[in-house]
Amino acid sequence: IRRNAGNGLKMHPTVKIAARFPHPIDHGDVPMHRVTEFAPSLTIGGSASRRGHIAMALADTGLPFDAALADWENISVYYAAIRSEGSGGVLAVPGLASPVVTYKLTDGDLSRLARGIVHLGELLLAAGATELHPSILGGPVVRRVDELGAWWDALTRSRANLMTVHLTSTVRMGEDRQRTGADSFGRVWGHRNLRVNDASLLPDAPGVNPQAAIMAIAARNCHEFLAS
Repeated sequence: IRRNAGNGLKMHPTVKIAARFPHPIDHGDVPMHRVTEFAPSLTIGGSASRRGHIAMALADTGLPFDAALADWENISVYYAAIRSEGSGGVLAVPGLASPVVTYKLTDGDLSRLARGIVHLGELLLAAGATELHPSILGGPVVRRVDELGAWWDALTRSRANLMTVHLTSTVRMGEDRQRTGADSFGRVWGHRNLRVNDASLLPDAPGVNPQAAIMAIAARNCHEFLAS
């Protein structure tokens, strides 16, 4: 099934910083606070920061990080996520076990990501961080505010180590068959008993965590299914 399926992939491209503090950090839960001053184009918050997460974040620079990891109890990971203008696709290729996933950032996306990682660095230094490791290949480790400017030019398509946990929009829902892969209740066009009921239905990545929207749409679609 390929018609309007797999194209239009949207997400929230995200940069990270592993920040070292002069004291141990609580690594129990993911922080629930976010900075929304620059929303919806940019949001800032905290990430999962177990020892393995910290090791991955420190490794994003491609620089030696053994000394920093030895002090991992004092390090936590933070993110800056953008609402992207770019898009991509998920394509099933005959002969390949896994789909081919593509995503193209726009120049505006790169600019927002650079702005985001600099703002995040400013915030962490103001909060008392003593050392910042960016998710930029070869990106300099920063210890002072006047060093943050080096990240602007360093964050390029080839050097940015980006991540996301919000994937949406590959089977968009709606009533226009020419533009959507499923109807307003997730029924795939042309297939009576095939339904999609997840983030694929969202027409775009909303710039915030889409969990509430996904759950509301899923509950609505289940009610409709049971009623019919």
